[in-house]
Amino acid sequence: MFSVNLWGSDPEEENDDCHTGEDFATLEEAEACFQNPWDTFSKSYYRGCTHTIELDGPEVYKTRLNASFKPSEDNDSAWQREQAMQAGMGFGVEAYNEIMGYD
Repeated sequence: MFSVNLWGSDPEEENDDCHTGEDFATLEEAEACFQNPWDTFSKSYYRGCTHTIELDGPEVYKTRLNASFKPSEDNDSAWQREQAMQAGMGFGVEAYNEIMGYD
C-alpha cells in the first residue's frame, strides 16, 4: 500500500498538519498522484494550504514542495478586521474605530 499525503508544512517538522491523503495499490498509481495531486485531491488544497506533498510506501519515501504554496501572513490583521466589523455592527462606528486603533 502506498500513500500520497498533503501537508501544511514539512512532515519532518512533526507539526501534525497532514490535511488529507489517499492510498494506492501500486507504486505507479501513487507516483502519478505524487507528480500531479490535483487530479486526485480537491483543488482547494492547491494554493492555500499544501506546503509539502509526500509519497510513502514500502521501500519508497519522498517529499516535494508545492510550488504554488502561498504562506499566509504571519499576523492577526484579518482577525482584527473581523473583530472590528462585529463591534461596528453591534455598537456603531466608535466601536469599530476603537478595535482598529483609530482614535
